[in-house]
Amino acid sequence: MAEPLFDNEFLKKLEYLELIARRLVFGRQQAARQSIRKGASVEFKDFREYSPGDDPRTVDWSVYARLGTLVIKLFRQEQELDLWILLDGSGSMAFGEPAKFDHARRIAAALAYIGMADMDSASVMPFGDSLRPARQRLRGRGRIFELLEYLERLTAEGRTDLETTVKSFVARVRRPGLVVVLSDFYGLQSAQRAIDQLRFFKHELFVIQVASPWEFDPPIRGELRLIDVESTAHDDLTITDGMLRRYKQAFQRLGADLRSYGMKYSIGHALARTDEAFDDFIVALLQHGGLVA
Repeated sequence: MAEPLFDNEFLKKLEYLELIARRLVFGRQQAARQSIRKGASVEFKDFREYSPGDDPRTVDWSVYARLGTLVIKLFRQEQELDLWILLDGSGSMAFGEPAKFDHARRIAAALAYIGMADMDSASVMPFGDSLRPARQRLRGRGRIFELLEYLERLTAEGRTDLETTVKSFVARVRRPGLVVVLSDFYGLQSAQRAIDQLRFFKHELFVIQVASPWEFDPPIRGELRLIDVESTAHDDLTITDGMLRRYKQAFQRLGADLRSYGMKYSIGHALARTDEAFDDFIVALLQHGGLVA
């Protein structure tokens, strides 16, 4: 029987990860986050209606006493960060054991929960050859169950076209935010052109390359038919040691090129291996990866 994608233990880990993120944001890294965002501050900005899961400490009880309505205070710093998670749901993400798509969905859920719990807007937008129906601008811990049910229903299939996806995204999302792209990044040149578009629209960017251990060191030899999971095209090959060495070099070069591209344009980068627990990855990302800052 397959392991549940999200279970009670997963929810406990989300709470733990959110606590770490809160300590970082409101502790030693708060100043860094403010300095990056022009005009960011803790200055009072506006009110909005209370949502289940919102921090009770942000409720304006004086308004409740006068009007009998629960509203929370919004501050300028909180309003100026929208988290957008672009989740690759193409056929190549279904590969591996566990599947890359399962690992990516757990990571997406954890990042979204951290954003939702800390009063920011979090959105998860899956894509293949275009944007797919999404969950947008979720706020408050209480929305996590809606998000998890949505993520569980998603499937990984079809082709990847990040360029077309990003064109649709920037047409819909005008205000700059933090965009996290979760993908295996096959077709890197096309992916870089897509990320260039996001940079042009002033989004802060973080890319997470999801990879299976099999992709680093395929345990294959001899005469095989290799099938492209997205196009169904195939090649009949005799896999030799020399061919595997060239493949491994090419796969390592993919990750290195993605990292160097990110360093060149101040884009955050992390590698998420499916044989690494998702919560360990998130902890390392928060503490060392620069995502919170």
